[in-house]
Amino acid sequence: MIKKSLSMVDVKIERVEKVSIGQWTLHNLKYQLDERSELKVDSINISFLEIDVNAKKIDRFIQALNSKIKVKAVGIQLQNFKLKSMSCFVHKKEGTTIEIGQIHIPDFGTKNRGVLTLNLPTLKDIDLSYNNLDINHIIKYFDAGLGLSGLINIEVKANDHIFTNLSGKNLILTGFRVDDVISNFLDTRSIGLIDAAAVVALGPIGLLYTSAASLGQTVGGFRGGDTNLKQVNAGVTLAGDLLIFNDVAVATQEHLIIAQGAANLKKQNFKDFIVSIVDEKYCPELQQVIKGTFTKPEISKTKAFLETATAPVSSVKSSTFQFVGVEKCSPIYKGVVKHPELD
Repeated sequence: MIKKSLSMVDVKIERVEKVSIGQWTLHNLKYQLDERSELKVDSINISFLEIDVNAKKIDRFIQALNSKIKVKAVGIQLQNFKLKSMSCFVHKKEGTTIEIGQIHIPDFGTKNRGVLTLNLPTLKDIDLSYNNLDINHIIKYFDAGLGLSGLINIEVKANDHIFTNLSGKNLILTGFRVDDVISNFLDTRSIGLIDAAAVVALGPIGLLYTSAASLGQTVGGFRGGDTNLKQVNAGVTLAGDLLIFNDVAVATQEHLIIAQGAANLKKQNFKDFIVSIVDEKYCPELQQVIKGTFTKPEISKTKAFLETATAPVSSVKSSTFQFVGVEKCSPIYKGVVKHPELD
């Protein structure tokens, strides 16, 4: 009956074992997600926790539909993405809402736990909250060269659009001293110390996606050592092909770096994308506009906003950067990440 029911939704199972009333094990499950992707699971153990074993068969069936279910899957594979195991509890809430709680994936660390709710018939109104994901355990699936460690939290809400927020505190970036680069750039006003590519890499997206080794090659004088990222937040909205940066910011021990704008994922290009370093009043000290494609970004001239315009005119004219003295500013950031000077 289980095999026949699941085959109606194109799920293939090699074998079903009934260990006891209300407990089943499904072996070698396969589900074709699309033309190129197939989900494979070696085994899934399903335990119905709220069934009266002495009840009539039809009553047990009704109880199973409303029961809290314990699920443990072993040997999960989606293309090259593999997990040793995953466990969770599933139960029906009001109406057609399903809650998948106490999600735990050992491959992602010992502390991680998640909760997912969704509307079962439409698979809409998805709400996912996942805490204490260990970056050290996750990063191997994406970029083993990224020297970033610590615990992060993820929130996802999906209806007409998809909103995602990633956050973390006291993350460690190894192999690159971010504060040294920024301080030398702003304090000495010497453009020769770092180039435009390095400044782009200082943005939150660069910190999360670029390996420390690559950054070190760009600004070799700042290789080695660690950077303590006191607070990280990446709040974005996916509306069609457009990825909108709502609140993307990184606070180091000394500086606050923010990213604003959007990116078109289909065209793979930037749209009004600006990386800024802001002071404790959340006014820009340095800004850089990035245009073009993801693979070949076009880097604009950088404007550093200083309290006084004391940089030698000759050095400004000879560089691709501009320093601008201003008496007052308008704050450009109102997100959740605090400037380290105010924390």
